[in-house]
Parts: sequence; structure tokens; C-alpha cells
Amino acid sequence: MAFLALPPPRPDSPIVPTCYGSPAARTERREAWKVPHKSCVERLIALDAAAERETAAADSAADESDGEREIVSIGKKSDYWDTKRLGDKLQGLEKVDPYGLLELDDRRWRASADELRKSYRRLVLEKHPDKKVVNERSPKHRTKAADKAERADAAKVEEDRDDEGEEDQEDEEFKLLSAAWELLGNEEKRRQFDSIDYFNDNMPTSYRDRPDDPDRFYRIFGAVFSRQSKFSTVRPVPQLGDADTPVEEVQRFYQFWGNFKSWRDFTLLAEYDTSEAGDREERRWMVRMNKNEVDRLKRHEMKRLFALVELAQENDPRLLKAKAQRAAEKERIKAEKEAALAAERKAKEDIEKAKKEASDKEKAEAVMAKAVKDGEKATAKREKEKLRSALKKARKELKALGEVGAKLQGRAADLEVLASGLPVDQIEALTAALGSAEADAGASIIDTALKNLLG
Repeated sequence: MAFLALPPPRPDSPIVPTCYGSPAARTERREAWKVPHKSCVERLIALDAAAERETAAADSAADESDGEREIVSIGKKSDYWDTKRLGDKLQGLEKVDPYGLLELDDRRWRASADELRKSYRRLVLEKHPDKKVVNERSPKHRTKAADKAERADAAKVEEDRDDEGEEDQEDEEFKLLSAAWELLGNEEKRRQFDSIDYFNDNMPTSYRDRPDDPDRFYRIFGAVFSRQSKFSTVRPVPQLGDADTPVEEVQRFYQFWGNFKSWRDFTLLAEYDTSEAGDREERRWMVRMNKNEVDRLKRHEMKRLFALVELAQENDPRLLKAKAQRAAEKERIKAEKEAALAAERKAKEDIEKAKKEASDKEKAEAVMAKAVKDGEKATAKREKEKLRSALKKARKELKALGEVGAKLQGRAADLEVLASGLPVDQIEALTAALGSAEADAGASIIDTALKNLLG
């Protein structure tokens, strides 16, 4: 192994090191706020705790460097985030946080339009390159540390300082600030960005209950539904609740999520840029293809969400408990009905036995009564046949008086009417009267009979 041999120090070498001023441009320490790899809920909780710590340390840090908030780098975005495809559409914002540029990274999609506008106006006044030069020279923007450093090497730093690199960085920050406002200040563009902004898109596709962990279901699915409620067009959004939530509220919860309406928009992920179209037909084709792609992503996401709702509903311990209770109640009611039916069946058997004895007696009486009735019916039938024969004979005799050659042949039609309408006894009497009367008298008798028959 080789060693580097250094010469011993000279006798006139200084014992205490000397610090020399650097001719390089003075730089300021800046604080970087990075988006961690955490869910939105965990991040909000951490931000609340961090805000309290920052407020407590604000007074003690006031005398130190007055650093500016640096451009916020982005951590993991949504699963749909595509830096390569979003590069041209976000104007350089694909690698920075627009909400961080506007100092609203703790509010993000919850920030109102008024909050965005006020924050942008304030930051424009602070970060505009021309305004910044004035602010740096103003006494109220100078810190104690900066005054001390400036008094120590004011002449040398003012003489050698090269501001070109810092000015370029400030211009770049201001451009990104303007781009962030152009993106988030437009409601439609902001909705498109919020749809793929930092978000945990993970959804469970299977679930296995653990008897030793009764809160596992609420812990797993509660966080997912809480995240997905961000995209609901209807407010307020019902939450999963816990084991003490009434079943009625649980059913309303699944009814809401089963008909979930989402404002999530994947337009930023469209493949084609219509501004690059060569003509109108190509532009229309690009618009159609972009719409198909965006609709496909929306259908895919809604399919995942509804599969999550179905999985949660199938494994919800509250619904399973209510289902078991309904099944037990159904079995109890069924057992009671069967017992009641058995008692009713026995009572019916006793009644049927008594009825059978009475029925046998009634049947015997009925057989005798039927025999008597059949005899009466046979007699009545014979009498009816006899009456029919007599009526037929009487009608024939009456009609014969009006045949050709008879004395009443001119009244054959009237005789036909009388034969059809009069009973047998009247027909016989009329036939006898007409047989013994002359033609004129017979005609008078027929007119009288017709008048009585026809009214």
C-alpha cells in the first residue's frame, strides 16, 4: 500500500487559519417544501402539527436568515400522472408544485378561488423581479444577519458580486408563479390538474376479515372512501363510520356511493395536441380521439370505484350482522308459523273427523233425495214432451186454416204469427172458433186475437 508523504510545515507557517472572503455571489439559504409519499389524510394531519411547531418557532427564527420559500419539488403523484405527456401542457409545472408556488400546498384542492387570487396577488408583489430589488434595499426587508454580513464585507461584495445567476433564477420563479396562476386560476384547468394531482389511487381488490382485529374493515376502507370523496360533485359526502353507526345510515352510505357522481377529469392525459393539427379535419380527428381516451380513463376509474363499493358492501360487518339478524328473525317467524300450522292442522283433523261422520249421514240422505228428485225430473220431462207435442199439433191445425183452398187462405201470415205467439190452450180455442165461423167472422176473430197478442 502506497502512502502520500507530505512535507513538514515551515517554521513561519501560521498556526491559526486565516479566512478569506469569497468573490463568489452571495447566496441565500432557501427552505424546500417537498411533498412526502403519504396519503392526503396523513399529510393534512402532519401539516397541522407542523403548523403548530412553526408558529412556536417563528419568533426565535425572526432574527435569522429571511429565506424565501423555494420552488416545491413534487413527490409521487397520482397513478395517472405522466410527466412525459404533461410536459408541454403544464408549461414547466410537471416537476414543481403549483400549489406550493402559491403557498397553498396545505390547502390544495380545498383552497377557494378567493384564496388563490389573494395569494397570487401577494406573491406577485413579493417576487416580481423589479419589486424584489426595491424590497431588498428597503430597511424593513433586511435582517440582522444580513446587516452584519453586509457591514463586514460591504465594499468587497458590492464590487465583485455578479447578480446574473440570481436574477435568472428569480425570473424563472416568477414565470413559474405566473404559470401556476394560469393553471389554477382557471376553474376547468384546475379541475383537470386536481384530478391527477398528488393522490393515493390505491383501492383494495380483496379483503379477508380477522376476528382478532375488529376495526380492520373500517381502517382499510374508511381511508379509501375518505380519499375518493374528494371527487364527489355532491356535498356533503357520507363517510363509512364505525361499528356503532346505525344500519340505516350505512345503507344510505352505500346508496350514495353506488350512484357516485365524480367531477374527475382526465383531459390533461389526452394524447393529441389540437394546436398542432394541420387542418380542420385533423383537428376534429384529434378532438374525437382525445375524447375517447378521456372517456376510457373515466370509465376505468369508475369501474374500479364501483368494484370497491361492492367489495366493501359484501364485507361490511354491520351489514353482515344485520343480515344474520334478519335470517335469525326469519327462522324464528318460520318456526312459529310451523307450530301454529301444526296446531291448526290437528284442530282441522278433529273437525274433519266430525264432519265426515255427519257427511256420511248427509250422503245417505242425499242419495235418497236425489232418487226422488230424479223421479220428479223424469215425470216433468215426460209432461214437457207431451206439452210440446200438443203445441206442435195445435199450431199445425191453426196454420192449416190458412192454406191454399181454405176459407182463411188470405190470412195465412196472421195465423202464423198467432201460432207462434199463443200458448197451446188459446191456439186450440182459436182453432175451434175459426173452424165453426164464417170467413168474415173468422177474419174478425183473427184481428181480435192479433190485437190481444200484439197490444
